[in-house]
Amino acid sequence: MKNILFLLSILLCLNLPVSAKNDGGGSSGGSSGGSSGGSSGGSSGSDGGGEYTGYSGYDKELKRILHEIEKKENYAGALKDLEVYVYENPQNANGWNLIGFASRKLGKYEDAELYYKTGLEINPTHDDILAYQGELYLETNRYDLALSNLEKLSEICVFNCDEKVELSKAIELYESENNL
Repeated sequence: MKNILFLLSILLCLNLPVSAKNDGGGSSGGSSGGSSGGSSGGSSGSDGGGEYTGYSGYDKELKRILHEIEKKENYAGALKDLEVYVYENPQNANGWNLIGFASRKLGKYEDAELYYKTGLEINPTHDDILAYQGELYLETNRYDLALSNLEKLSEICVFNCDEKVELSKAIELYESENNL
């Protein structure tokens, strides 16, 4: 019986999309985007373009906006659309995640912080928000808070958690750049 349960759990894990992104948190895989003084997954370039590879939990409008961010890096245009989106869908943590991301990319750190906080009130274990919020903390020189987010990600991410890996890399880069 143990073997059957073990096999079923393995099969279930294998059927989960490894590249799920912005699915509402938890132990999903995928790549996080954005920059934290370095690169943070996805496009892994110094511009931190933000590469979102899955769309689980996204409605048609949020997917369209996500395309503006991911493919066009049109953060200003996406931000305008996201302001409307979160007003109409205030309980969608993915919307808050993306509006925080776009705000952060535009250097609107106070807004980004508020948006990430709101998203975490809806879903306290949203792995993408925790990772991006950690990057925001690094960008605003709040290293200890970034470490705290990494600890939270370590608790909720069992495996296939690129958000944890990418925040860890961003922290390592921050440490090397700041002689920590």
